[in-house]
Amino acid sequence: MRSANGRPRAFPFYIVCDVSHSMHTAREDGRPTPFEVLSNCVGELLFELEAGDPGVSEAAHVAVVSFSDKVELVLPLTRPCDAIRVPALRPGRQTDYLAVFSELVKIIEKDRRKLSKQFDVRAPVVFFITDGEPYVGENHQDVEIWGPARDRLASLHPAPYIVALGFGTVREDTLRRVATTLRGEVLAFAGEIATGAATVLHGIAQAVSDSISASVNRNTAVLRGPDGMRQLR
Repeated sequence: MRSANGRPRAFPFYIVCDVSHSMHTAREDGRPTPFEVLSNCVGELLFELEAGDPGVSEAAHVAVVSFSDKVELVLPLTRPCDAIRVPALRPGRQTDYLAVFSELVKIIEKDRRKLSKQFDVRAPVVFFITDGEPYVGENHQDVEIWGPARDRLASLHPAPYIVALGFGTVREDTLRRVATTLRGEVLAFAGEIATGAATVLHGIAQAVSDSISASVNRNTAVLRGPDGMRQLR
């Protein structure tokens, strides 16, 4: 499907994955760590999009970014129909929100300049997946430190939708501060305590896939809430 100006559409989606220490600490019960579950889910998600609606596979452009004490562009913005494989996520140590929001501004601006030469580019969507509070060095990273970088990201044009998807020890106030709004609702979701991390992460992967497909097909941002998570008010 093309836009009214005759150019093909491009919907950029960024899957931002916390790969800090708490995500990959071995579990006493021997079950997979959140890091292992997330790593598998990301690859499956791209495969599902590629194997589904051809229009979605061509119009959606998906990038994978991991963050801990470092930020890595794991998969540059790619159409699912062109994604041969998703490189493995690499585990990190701490949880640096300032670094990831600062880097996302650069990545998204660069991608927009590149895409706009060929496509009618729609507002990007950032799925921000985390299990803990921002922590750098010996200290909790206060919102006064990372908040301005998040606000620069939210003020790009067109303004990205930032969906905060949190579980584990991340605070609800942190998720609300990360998220933007859509039609008056805060795009922040918290995993229920009784729901295991694996269930939450599979729910997130399915919600991301459904959101991408629905947004492309309806030609506007449609963001689904994951099973096992509740939307914050």
